[in-house]
Amino acid sequence: MNSFFPIYVSSTINSPTILQKAKDLSLNLGIPYLPFADLPRQGVILAYTEIGLQLLSCKKSGKDQTLLHVDFIRGKNGYRHTRNLTTKQSLARAAGIRPGVRPSVLDATAGLGSDSFVLACLGCTVHMLERSLVLHALLEDGLKRAAQHPKTKTIVEKKMRIFHKNAISYLQKMTAVYDTIYLDPMYPHRSGKALNRQTMRIIRDLVGNDEDSSFLLEIACTKAKKRVAVKRPKGAEYLAQSPPSFMIKSKNSRYDIYLMST
Repeated sequence: MNSFFPIYVSSTINSPTILQKAKDLSLNLGIPYLPFADLPRQGVILAYTEIGLQLLSCKKSGKDQTLLHVDFIRGKNGYRHTRNLTTKQSLARAAGIRPGVRPSVLDATAGLGSDSFVLACLGCTVHMLERSLVLHALLEDGLKRAAQHPKTKTIVEKKMRIFHKNAISYLQKMTAVYDTIYLDPMYPHRSGKALNRQTMRIIRDLVGNDEDSSFLLEIACTKAKKRVAVKRPKGAEYLAQSPPSFMIKSKNSRYDIYLMST
């Protein structure tokens, strides 16, 4: 893993079981393991904590900052699960959900899994691809914890699956058929206050900018059974400069929908 920021695997929990779990993760990811007390006070930690696996930014002050954490039970995801299950929301319409229809979905750029979770809560079977080892580890940990909670157990076990795969390679070899292929590529870096913050720099350094997203769209359009839905920032150019069949707009983003000819 090429990262400008030093990154380590560790654990804030002094338990033999959890410490061994952290060491196993270190081996699987090819990221060095260090005991929490021995970590340098500058860099990034992928650490098992009391609330699950987190990506933390080490601070010299000792006040570590949470960069990424997947939680399908509480917080924003928990709210969306309990309060926002309308099929009229933009994401649902973009995926092709309508009365009596719940398409099978391949989320080829899963990230932290938020959109996949919403679609699963709405009744879709969702398979997720994530090529970043770090994001995949965070998402897998979040799914495992959600599978142990009564509110989310059935949804996660019956509707969601995660694979550590490169989406382009997966699609090129894919034999399964999905009604909808969903893409939410990392938007290329642009100058601006928000993207210059350390958090975004670290995330982009770990994950990248999805420079091959145009090619991914081209392949997805040859593999989807019914549609490809692409999430884009409001005002962004079309992916691959390819005009969609239609768009669904929301407050800060839009969905470009590419319908497959039948």
